[in-house]
Amino acid sequence: MLKIFFVAVLLMMSLMPRTFAYTVSGSDLQAIARDAVEKVLYERGETRRHEIFFTQTPQDVRLPEGTVDVRAELPTAVSYISLTPVRVVLYVNQRAYRTMNFTANVRVYDNVLVANRDLRIEVPVSAADFHTAEVIIDGRNEYVKDIAEINGLVPHRFIRAGSPVTKTFFQQPVAVNSGQRVNIIINYHGIRASAKGIVMTRGRIGSLVKVKNETSEKILTAKVIDEHTVEVTM
Repeated sequence: MLKIFFVAVLLMMSLMPRTFAYTVSGSDLQAIARDAVEKVLYERGETRRHEIFFTQTPQDVRLPEGTVDVRAELPTAVSYISLTPVRVVLYVNQRAYRTMNFTANVRVYDNVLVANRDLRIEVPVSAADFHTAEVIIDGRNEYVKDIAEINGLVPHRFIRAGSPVTKTFFQQPVAVNSGQRVNIIINYHGIRASAKGIVMTRGRIGSLVKVKNETSEKILTAKVIDEHTVEVTM
C-alpha cells in the first residue's frame, strides 16, 4: 500500500504545473549572439564596416528559480559568404537548461576598385577603367584598392562593368613575340655579357621564353625583362 501511495504522489507531482521565475527575451538572447560574432570579428582584426543579420525570429525563454548564466559560442569560423551558426546556452545553477541556435548572416563592406566598363582580355587597363565604390566582400579574395597595383596589366578573363576586381584577374601583357629580335643579357658566374638573339616563343614580362643566340645559334631559356630585353642566368 505504501509503495502504491508513493507512486501516486510522484504522478501528482509530475502533473503539477511548473513554475518559472525568469523570462529571458528573445531579443536579449539574439543580442548576446550578436556580441559573440562581434567579438570574433574584433579578434580577427576586422575594422571594416559590417552588418549582422539573423535568419530567425528570436523566441523568449522561461527559466526556473536559480542562478542563471548565459554563454554564447561559435562552433565554426565566421563566414562572409555563407551563414554562421551561433549557439547560446542558458545555464541554471551551473547546469545547461536550454540551448538556442541562431544563424547569422555577416556582411562586410570595403572600398575597392570597380570596373567602369566591360574589360576585355589582353587589353591593358588604366585609371580611366575604374572607380572606387563600397561593395560587399566575400573574404576569399584580396580586392584591388590602388590602381598602381594593376596599371598597365591586362585581364586574362572578361570582366563585366560594375565588377570589383582582384589582382588574380590580371597578368603582365605580352612583351615579346616569336621571331622578334631582342638583346640577350647573359650572367655567367658573375660575369655579365650581351648578345643579339631571336625569340622562339611568345612571352610576358617575368616569364621564361626560348631564345636563339644569333652568334652561336644556341637555343637558350631566358627571362623576359621588357619588350626589348631577355636575361639568361647560367
